Amino acid sequence: MKPFYPEHFLILVVDDISQNLQVIGEMLEDLGYETTFATSGKQALERVQTAQPDLILLDLMMPGMNGLEVCSKLKANPALAELPIVFLTASNEEEHLLQAFDMGAVDYVTKPFKKPELLARVRTHLELKYLREQLRESLQEQLLLAQELENLRSANVSKKVE
Repeated sequence: MKPFYPEHFLILVVDDISQNLQVIGEMLEDLGYETTFATSGKQALERVQTAQPDLILLDLMMPGMNGLEVCSKLKANPALAELPIVFLTASNEEEHLLQAFDMGAVDYVTKPFKKPELLARVRTHLELKYLREQLRESLQEQLLLAQELENLRSANVSKKVE
């Protein structure tokens, strides 16, 4: 398995407050992550299509389309359903937490957050995504090898019958 390199991952940070984008962006970029940003739910949906991020840090409370609505739209798209979404919010309401997980979020961090905690969660979810992709590729390779083996067996059986 290949080692984990932050520079191989693109993170979309979505927040309607530009100062939050700047702080989070600098934290991630200091570790080598690539970042892209959106300041609204609508812009986030557009950015996901063009940038194809590996993970989204999504503000829950935004004007217009809130984070829950963005998450719901992303999870409804089969091509994006496995994209890890970590909610960032100032809300401590249990209802919001439950809604976020029901919508398909992989994690939830309350603001103000602790830098080491946020970075650890980002890394954990990127590593999990990476490992799922590696497993999927390995399984696909095994299926192809099994099919080739079956084809060889069938060819041998045909030769023996002749």
